[in-house]
Amino acid sequence: MNYGEIRERLERLAAQPARDIPDEKISRVYEEIKAKTPGSAALFERAKKVIPQGVEHMLSPTDPYPFFIERGEGSKLTDVDGNVYVDYILCGGPIILGHNPPRVNERVMEVLRRKGPLHGLCDEYEILAAEKIIQHMPAVERVRFFQSGTEADMAAARLVRAYTGKTKIIKFRGTYHGWADQFVTDMWVPGSGPLLGGGIPPEYRAHTLLVYQNDLDGLEKAFQEHRDDVAAVFVEPVGAESGSLPLTEGFHQEVRRLCDRYGALYVFDEVVTAFRLGLGGAQAYYKIEPDLTILGKIIMGGYPSCGAVGGKAEIVDTFSSAIAAGGRTAFAAGTLAANVLSTAACYFTIVELEDSGAIEKAAQTTDRLVAELNALFTARETDYFAYNFASILHVETAAPMAYRIDAPGGLQEIIRRKDCLEKYALILRNEGILSLLGKGLVSAAHTDEDIAATVAAYEKVIDMME
Repeated sequence: MNYGEIRERLERLAAQPARDIPDEKISRVYEEIKAKTPGSAALFERAKKVIPQGVEHMLSPTDPYPFFIERGEGSKLTDVDGNVYVDYILCGGPIILGHNPPRVNERVMEVLRRKGPLHGLCDEYEILAAEKIIQHMPAVERVRFFQSGTEADMAAARLVRAYTGKTKIIKFRGTYHGWADQFVTDMWVPGSGPLLGGGIPPEYRAHTLLVYQNDLDGLEKAFQEHRDDVAAVFVEPVGAESGSLPLTEGFHQEVRRLCDRYGALYVFDEVVTAFRLGLGGAQAYYKIEPDLTILGKIIMGGYPSCGAVGGKAEIVDTFSSAIAAGGRTAFAAGTLAANVLSTAACYFTIVELEDSGAIEKAAQTTDRLVAELNALFTARETDYFAYNFASILHVETAAPMAYRIDAPGGLQEIIRRKDCLEKYALILRNEGILSLLGKGLVSAAHTDEDIAATVAAYEKVIDMME
């Protein structure tokens, strides 16, 4: 499905009211979930006594309370009460091999037994992991590992400023680049500005310029208004929220041209897209050469302390952990960065992806799921639709991100639509399906049986609508 069709269908959905779930029906769902999850309810009560709000995970469903996991295997998660779920959250993307991939786990455990969890010094696995990334990602000549995608984005922002000597960075509205102060503005909902910026002084965002996606005239205007002071443009390569708001065809080529014209760097945030669109990431998929590439949890296959900045050698070599005698440097540190377990997991994950064809298998499974969902939505005479970028899945039923926040009552309508999605997700969860309000990720472990269960669960959602 191309940009024009996605955009047209999103606008059609945004122009009509989102269909709510009647109170009596959603109340029954709540009661059924509570009856099935007494163990999670008890753990949540304990958690509230020691953890703020009782939950620390941004991706965790929290209504009526978070559920606690006992086991992961393949495409499934099992909670502490024994309920089994088909997982499309997949920790936000890294679980492309499926939960608990045995060959990767066995190899990482052998490293743990031999070297221990952390030694804090140099290790060959850093080199092996970096070599694998460089082998596959065409715009990467050097790799510097970090401890998360957020930290990698933060480090990249420092790096582009140190390298160029310029101050401003450009961020497209609605995109997510982690939760560092300078990026916590206009996240998820285009036009929302500092809505989620509590605790962040405005001056921390003063050098972050905001431009609407697909607005090349607006982008050039930002360059012109801050001529000679824009260090870089950051982008989610398939569009905001992993393609919830996709980019027009040829967009990257035009941004690349503008960056070159105004002396700015182009930064691909591939925390989600790397290894999902292919081993070469979005840069190979779109045949574009960014100056820097942000990598996150997927490169370690879900193992912790996972992030990296890759790119042209001349730029990435600006990083330094030493006291510099002079010249351009960007200080970077972190005791857990490039630790032996994480870099070993990175290396073994990439080897497994090479050997197993998991990326292609996950994409093919997603293609089949999208086709089945669209057949359902057509048969039920709805305007709902599904689309995908390889194994990145989108199921659009309320289109909150497509609704204009500057329209009369815009924010309230977006919240109402999100509330509807929360109810749909609750029904899906009760049917054994986990999703991120319609956005999801698919692994190589997902099966045709999972597809059938997912389609049946969405039909249940439609059945329960007003």
